[in-house]
Parts: sequence; C-alpha cells; structure tokens
Amino acid sequence: MSKKREQAHQEEEAGEAWLLPYSDLMTLLLAVFIVLFAVSKIDAQKAQQISQEFSSSMMNKEYNGQGSGSGSGSGSGSGGSGPISNSSPSDATPAGGPLNIETESELESFLGEYELKKLETLKKEIDTKLHDDGMDQSASTMIDMRGLVIRLNNAIFFDSGSAQIKKQSEETLMEVANLLNTVDNYIRIEGHTDNVPIKHSSYPSNWELSTARAVNVVKLFIDKESFSPNKLIAVGYGEYKPVADNSTDEGRAKNRRIDIIILSSKYNNLEEQLVK
Repeated sequence: MSKKREQAHQEEEAGEAWLLPYSDLMTLLLAVFIVLFAVSKIDAQKAQQISQEFSSSMMNKEYNGQGSGSGSGSGSGSGGSGPISNSSPSDATPAGGPLNIETESELESFLGEYELKKLETLKKEIDTKLHDDGMDQSASTMIDMRGLVIRLNNAIFFDSGSAQIKKQSEETLMEVANLLNTVDNYIRIEGHTDNVPIKHSSYPSNWELSTARAVNVVKLFIDKESFSPNKLIAVGYGEYKPVADNSTDEGRAKNRRIDIIILSSKYNNLEEQLVK
C-alpha cells in the first residue's frame, strides 16, 4: 500500500514540474513585451521630433525663385533676425522663401565663425562692386545656410524671353566672377522665372529658359574668367521656386532672377559626395 502511495506522490510531483519553467517563460515574455513597448514609445518620440524638425526645415525651405520677362527690383532674404542681407525689411521673403535661420548666432553656429567671417568679407567686396556699378536696385546679397547668395534681377541681364546675356551687363558679371574665382567652394548658378507662360520665345517653357540662362552665366564665367568647370553648377528652376507673390507685378519682378551661390562648407561637402 505504501508503494502505491509513494508512486502516486512521485507521479504527482513529476506532473507539476512543468509549471516552474512555464512561469519563468511567461515572466521572460512579459519582460520582453515591456522592453519592446518602451522602445516603441522612445522611437515614436524620436520619430515625432524628426518629423517636426523636417517640417520646420521645409517651411523655411531653402530658396525659391523664377525668371522670365523683364522687371525691376531685387529678390531678397528676410530682414533683421534672418540671414545676413543687404536688403530692406520691406523685401522680407514670405514663408517658403530662402532657407532661413532665426538668428545670426544660429547662422554662426551652423557655418562656424571662421567661414561666416570669410563670407561676410566677400559679401562686402561684392556689395561695394554692385554699388559702384549702380546696381543696388537690381542686385542684392545675403548669407544663409547655403552660403553667400548674390541675387541678380533678370531684367538687367536678359531681354524678355531670351537667355542671351546683354553685352552691357557682361562686364558687371565678369567683375563679380573675378571676386568669386578666389574661393575654392562650388558655385551654384540658379535660373528662376515668374509664373507667366512663355510667349514669343524660342524656349517652350520657363523651365528651359531658366536653365539656358544659368548655363550661359556658367559659360561666361568659364570663357571670360577662366573658371574651372568642375566648380560650377548650372540649375534651372523655372517658376517653381518663387521668393515673392506671383500675383503682383512687384512679386513677379523679384521672382525673375539669377541666384549665384557660393556654397557653404556643409553644402559644398554634400556636392563633393554627389559627384564622386
């Protein structure tokens, strides 16, 4: 009788032995789920932060521009607290305009003190040259995250619907190019137009016109000032990067422009990576 009881007791113990590893497994799985849940919350917060930063960057989005036809006035960056500019507060760019930083200290933090001072020195030289040539009303300069931007009104350099640089304006462009040829950074030439459809032109669209204008400025720099073709970039944006309201004559005049950009070191490094 005692043998039967002992055997039954042993069988009962053997039957319940699985509960211990099972409970350990459940505890381990619970811990895993807790960790996964915590990680997912962290990632969600990070994703939200990245999304907000990206949205902010897009709202301040770099440049905007356009250029066909004639007109006067200069495109410009934002006023006092934005990028360093020689334009007046009335020329401030609306949301979606050039890439802006809230304060000059943030700009210095992004570019670095040495690079910012170098760009400021070059900016002063170009401002003096533009002033001496009487081009204060048709050209402006500014410094933003991209680097030093020289903004030229298309009406001074091109006839309406044409990509041929006016002879009387070539000298000014060459003098500016001479100053720019002292820097090693890539130089980006951007053509921009307003949103008025092309008429009476050999170019079927503003996009092609803006590209041809940028290319002709690049050719002038290479042919007349012996620029290295490796450091020049020609880009045409047509009507798709406005800096002002296209519903007004004044806004359209500002959008018709050529932007010459001496790229900052960070944008310059990105360009070097792209061409490798």
